[in-house]
Amino acid sequence: MTPESLRILDGAPGLQSLIGRATGLDASASVRFRQLDRHVDVFVTTPFQVVASRRVEGEASRDGAVVSAVELLDALRAGTPAIGPARDPNWPGALPPATGFRLLDEIPVDVVRDLSDQGQSLARQFSGPLGPPASLLDQTVLTVSGDAGTAEIPMRMIFTCTSLGLIPGFAAPIEVPRHLRVSSAGRWVRIDAPFGTVYRSTSLSLF
Repeated sequence: MTPESLRILDGAPGLQSLIGRATGLDASASVRFRQLDRHVDVFVTTPFQVVASRRVEGEASRDGAVVSAVELLDALRAGTPAIGPARDPNWPGALPPATGFRLLDEIPVDVVRDLSDQGQSLARQFSGPLGPPASLLDQTVLTVSGDAGTAEIPMRMIFTCTSLGLIPGFAAPIEVPRHLRVSSAGRWVRIDAPFGTVYRSTSLSLF
């Protein structure tokens, strides 16, 4: 069987950072590619029941291909485009739409970092063997409104942003934005952070 591949012209270090953190959270994570002209959106599953992504310049072997996140990380570290066999059945559902998102508002990074710190403090108090309770992850911690409507941001989206290193630390270069953009499209809510994007479906189908 011909292995799937991802040829990257620009953006490999950032993608490697994202996939490395994602596999650190869940070694069974899956990755799915969306080809957009000369760019590829690389989506990865998370244990927080939201999906994260990062865009690179390059070409995937096949639009919609699903691969193991661990095998993609190995390929990125080795500097080779060949990844491994397709694992399409492992992807939990549909991808968020490629277009149609409308900006609601922007959130300062400091707000997200403070919410994450508070959530982690609660998680340490109340987590069980399976991690933070669903009630904590589902708790709405921000409500964002704009001309395009209103979106509720649960703690699971905040944890994803911080756990995957999508927001800049205090030592980040000054040119790195210090805000996150919240958008919505139908059942999907999107947070664009400086180092990646997080998506959540508001319907019963998590992805």
